[in-house]
Amino acid sequence: MGKKNLCVPKDGVGDAKLQPNLDWACGQDVECGPIQPDVVCIEPAAVRSRATFAMNSYYRRKGGIDSACDFSSTAQTTTKDPSYGKCKYV
Repeated sequence: MGKKNLCVPKDGVGDAKLQPNLDWACGQDVECGPIQPDVVCIEPAAVRSRATFAMNSYYRRKGGIDSACDFSSTAQTTTKDPSYGKCKYV
């Protein structure tokens, strides 16, 4: 069984570009509950971490098609799972 692709921000993309991605993805009926305050994926509370979760949730909801992981050229697919602790991305 091959590794699953995940959608993550490109290296060097700052919070000013990731915050709109986070807001947009969470407005598209994807699972953003785990990145809300006081839940499992809030730490670290960095925009990058939260945006990664939201962007990947959108990508997965769209069936993992390449065009669902663009976010104005700020994202890329990877097989490296960014999950940590109880916060699971796949």
